[in-house]
Amino acid sequence: MNGESGQIFNHEELYKALRGVEDLMDILLTPYFLLGKTAEDVKNNRQLEGEGIDVGIRNTALTQYVYDILKTNYGFSKEDVDNGFTFKVGEVPVRIKVYKRNYYFFKYPDTAVYEFGSYQIPNPFDAYWKSRFIVR
Repeated sequence: MNGESGQIFNHEELYKALRGVEDLMDILLTPYFLLGKTAEDVKNNRQLEGEGIDVGIRNTALTQYVYDILKTNYGFSKEDVDNGFTFKVGEVPVRIKVYKRNYYFFKYPDTAVYEFGSYQIPNPFDAYWKSRFIVR
């Protein structure tokens, strides 16, 4: 599958996927924050690059409404959603991680203005960036 085998997408493809995430989260009425390379690029106001879009949500945001919309429109079961899930916008994979632990850098996210939107990113970002591989 594209993006999972090391395929690198260009800025236009990734930005379209990022806007797709924004649209989905608006429908779900769910706050989210950017993660990984996506968050780094947005924080530094660089063109997006990478293998996909990475987003996090807190498990407390998972309401019955969220489960129902994701099941009806995307075919995800409650178990799929609870463990994080991936969907595609075009060919770009969007990886949604669900956090059960209260990491301090997600408690008061920072807002980064990027292109025509504003996005939540971990705060302090440097602490998140150093520990991003151990955060589950």
